[in-house]
Amino acid sequence: MMRKTWLALPAALLAVGCSASATDNEINPFTQNMENDGKEDSAYLNPDGFEVEVDLEGDVTGPAYRLADGPATIGQYATTFFRKNETMYIESLAEDASADDKAEWQVNGTWYTADKIPSGATLKHWRLRGLNAVLLFTARKDAKVGTEFTATVPQKPFSVLADAGKTCADNDDHIGLDESVYWYRWQPDSSCKIPLQDLKVTVSKTFTASTKAVYPEYDQLVADKKLTAVIMFGQIDDGAITDDDLGMQSYSKYAKWLTEAKYKDVPTTLGKRFEKVVAGVTVQIDLYSPHEFSGLDDYAHFANFQKALSEHEIVAWDGHSMLGASDFWERPSYPSTYQIFLYGGCLGFEYYVRPILHGKGDSWAKLDLMSSVVEVSATANEFAAPAIAKIVWALEHGNRASWRDILLQVRKNVGDSTFGVSGVRDNCFAPGGKRC
Repeated sequence: MMRKTWLALPAALLAVGCSASATDNEINPFTQNMENDGKEDSAYLNPDGFEVEVDLEGDVTGPAYRLADGPATIGQYATTFFRKNETMYIESLAEDASADDKAEWQVNGTWYTADKIPSGATLKHWRLRGLNAVLLFTARKDAKVGTEFTATVPQKPFSVLADAGKTCADNDDHIGLDESVYWYRWQPDSSCKIPLQDLKVTVSKTFTASTKAVYPEYDQLVADKKLTAVIMFGQIDDGAITDDDLGMQSYSKYAKWLTEAKYKDVPTTLGKRFEKVVAGVTVQIDLYSPHEFSGLDDYAHFANFQKALSEHEIVAWDGHSMLGASDFWERPSYPSTYQIFLYGGCLGFEYYVRPILHGKGDSWAKLDLMSSVVEVSATANEFAAPAIAKIVWALEHGNRASWRDILLQVRKNVGDSTFGVSGVRDNCFAPGGKRC
């Protein structure tokens, strides 16, 4: 079971990910007053979303050699169905190498795990149990264990394009329609020309919201009197990287903001490095432009990606998500120390919480991960800058910035509740002493 705590705040394409528009009126969070807003933000004391675990149950039809892939593939379609209806955001198993082993199959009325299926059995009815999901708005209001949702999904998930053509897809041709991405453009209506099914999605576990504030593990972050962060700005536009690329513009603006905030530009071997001493702590912020690492298919610069993950306590990614099809977050070696990840690619919760958690040893003890449940329309200057600025502010204010405070600051800059944070339910640090 993946144990995550989401602090969600209310919700909102990608070439092969997401992009945002650069604006000239963005406010530099590093020069703003980061004081907690207090009671004026009481509307957010009861967040608009919370995490549950759900079970998926349905049928699959297709070639025998593909059936084991069916549950995870159909789960992709369910993820899109609920996301487009702004109801539920379910983690995907499609990029999980062990996904085939997670399904259970019903044979003659009895459920079998993948390794216990009787020889010669016909596979059709399946279930996936204990998937993490986030419920937002009205969907969360009355949700409890046993609450059922229904997703309209294909019965034959391996030949949707051949069987349906464009009749079951949305009208957004920004992402070319083929079998591998049909799930992302899935939008069944009266014109959909293939056999459909109602996938049953049942809430199987709820989590009690903590009444106590939870914080980043500040004591671990600054134990060596140093706070290290890296922001990786990926390439957003197609073609050769130019200074007009949104990733380059965001990179340049971030550097300008740090300079305005009295950070000193210091020599480094990769990208740009800025330092400032805050309350006796050396805050070191590295910026990697698209030239250092352009995206989750930039294998030529994988070593730079590895360096970013290995050497920094706070790691921010601002770039395309590759529709959940990249293994970049599974490839690197992760340090055993405590880290905060600020994931700015689209559908980060659905696709990249799991591989990052796996990289950290399948334990939340040394990981807090902020990500989005929908397509991201904000740059790192809008989500990572305020988050890091708030953490830096806390160093001078008794470490009093909780994760809720940080998310409120992100919401103020992004303009919606796109982002939440996983893995913080059992964080031990508190300004007045350890909670654990």
